[in-house]
Amino acid sequence: AIEAGKRGCSVLVLDHNKKVGEKIRISGGGRCNFTNRKVNPSNYISQNSHFCKSALTRYTPENFITLMEKYGIQYHEREHGQLFCDGSATQIINMLLEECRKASVAVQTNTKIEKLNRLKDEFELITNHSSLITAHLVIATGGLTIPKLGATNFGFKIAKQFGINIIPPKPGLVPLKFD
Repeated sequence: AIEAGKRGCSVLVLDHNKKVGEKIRISGGGRCNFTNRKVNPSNYISQNSHFCKSALTRYTPENFITLMEKYGIQYHEREHGQLFCDGSATQIINMLLEECRKASVAVQTNTKIEKLNRLKDEFELITNHSSLITAHLVIATGGLTIPKLGATNFGFKIAKQFGINIIPPKPGLVPLKFD
């Protein structure tokens, strides 16, 4: 959203949660594991291996680290190149919201998309607040990791609605509990 806003696009971010960044807020035990220096295309499962190569080349972990440093957010590196905030994950959320503000990105919380229709050259979104028409739509829903934080199967439902093939999801981080 920030990058699109910087390029002059009119951007509205809709979040069904009351507050943005709930998963960010709890990640890394509240310190936000915000990137990994050793990320590469082999870490991703995709039928189009070139997609992640392109994405990782256009916005690297160093790009995000530079942004963190611009805001004076201190961080440290753990094993395998994982980077965590020294302070709180809230610093990351505030930084991202400030970057949205600077890029004229509107953020609307507590907004549930009740229906999504494809019109001729546009999309119609019907939410619990209003109806919106847009020529472009990006759906970034994350996964089903933590339902109590608001994770839903919305992205899967929309993919099914539009006939988009889904590679069966695999868990990325799974806690193991022992007696």
